[in-house]
Amino acid sequence: MQTLFHSVKNLFLDLFAMGKGLIYGFLLVGLLTLIVGALLYGFLFLRNLIV
Repeated sequence: MQTLFHSVKNLFLDLFAMGKGLIYGFLLVGLLTLIVGALLYGFLFLRNLIV
């Protein structure tokens, strides 16, 4: 019974860690997209001002 309890507990802890990793991954990809978009926008804006 103790082994079953530990197995179920580890299963839920693994699922929780996977969910946190998924959310963290989405946040990092979103932040990277935002930074690249801002850099591209700034570069094109400055290029348009100079020309």
